[in-house]
Amino acid sequence: MYVQNVVDKEFLIALGNRVRELRLQKNITQEELGFLIGNSGKQIGRIERGENNVSSCMLYAISKILKIQLKELFDFEVKKKRKSKS
Repeated sequence: MYVQNVVDKEFLIALGNRVRELRLQKNITQEELGFLIGNSGKQIGRIERGENNVSSCMLYAISKILKIQLKELFDFEVKKKRKSKS
């Protein structure tokens, strides 16, 4: 399979939704999570909205703060948009 673009927007949105879901389960604000990983709440917001292609190291840090296994961050389905017929 050939991937044309390294950035897959649907994947980033699904990952961001998963980060938000797990963060809220732990009752941690974006600002708290950002501070605890040495970043900002604004950065966490961008991740959760799928605006940033987050690094593996940052995902690892987030998993440690949320006290979950890294693989739990990837327990989601990617919903692909249907291509419209022109």
